[in-house]
Amino acid sequence: MNDSRVRAIFFDLGMVLITFDWNIAVARFAARGVAPERVRAFLADPLHDIFERNEITSQEFFQRGKTITGFDGPLDEFRTYWNEIFETLTANVARARELAQSYPLYIISNTNPWHLEYVETKFRWLNLFRERFYSPAFGIRKPDPRLFEIALTRAGIAPHNALFLDDRLENIHAARQIGMNTLHVPTPEIAQSELAKLVAQTRARTDRTVH
Repeated sequence: MNDSRVRAIFFDLGMVLITFDWNIAVARFAARGVAPERVRAFLADPLHDIFERNEITSQEFFQRGKTITGFDGPLDEFRTYWNEIFETLTANVARARELAQSYPLYIISNTNPWHLEYVETKFRWLNLFRERFYSPAFGIRKPDPRLFEIALTRAGIAPHNALFLDDRLENIHAARQIGMNTLHVPTPEIAQSELAKLVAQTRARTDRTVH
């Protein structure tokens, strides 16, 4: 990557800035008498991709979840268990905060409407990012190139002036195919290391400019 060309940085959210642990949800459902294998069966259901494109309602998603898991409680309780699985990757957010002093930052994320509302409420540091492009808001999921194109157009950034970080290779390939610079960060630890390098490169370039 030629960092001198980069004018804006686009981040994936999950496993780059926040972690998620489905075992937390599995345990909470188990405490309500739901067998773990039934929760995991619902996690594997293709309806999740459809919900992330906002093509079904919350009630329809919940009804499918009840059918597969056997859960007998209300929607709000189900949604609470489904949502409370996220934690901040503090070091990575700290590096993003440093980068925000030099670059406009954005997020491009596949998520569902429940998780979108939850993370936007829980993580106030998301205000570091000028705009967050979530899949249900556009009815498109990565790696569909249209989501990247929408984000670039709204940000006013040419692909060759954008850097995109993601943990999933299929999303990296899609961004690269439309001309974006990319960094594959398959684990939170690698993301932390790469972000630290970006911060160091940015500082060095700033020092050269000042002196």
